[in-house]
Amino acid sequence: MILIALQIVELVSLIAVFVLIWRVSKWPRWRVRAVIYGWAAVFLWALFWAILLPMALSRVTDAHFRADAFPDGTIAAAAIFGGWIWPLVIVAISSYVQDRKKTGVDHVA
Repeated sequence: MILIALQIVELVSLIAVFVLIWRVSKWPRWRVRAVIYGWAAVFLWALFWAILLPMALSRVTDAHFRADAFPDGTIAAAAIFGGWIWPLVIVAISSYVQDRKKTGVDHVA
């Protein structure tokens, strides 16, 4: 049961990071910054869940539990090299919707 709860918390925290990126991308002149800071936020999220939290719980839990509950360290490496993709997609969609609202075009051609 605790494994499922940890995975739900992990997913909710990732969605919270994405919502934060989405909200920041709506600020004036913050589109590029939202991608860069979003990349850093995704990397810090992966670092926390893959390395820091399992290390903090190493004396409380056994190795088998940590292997089942937390992702391996390659997620942090993947966040360094590919962590900019999701913030870029979120900012692109947000700016597209924001531009469509400004022009008043609501119909599909």
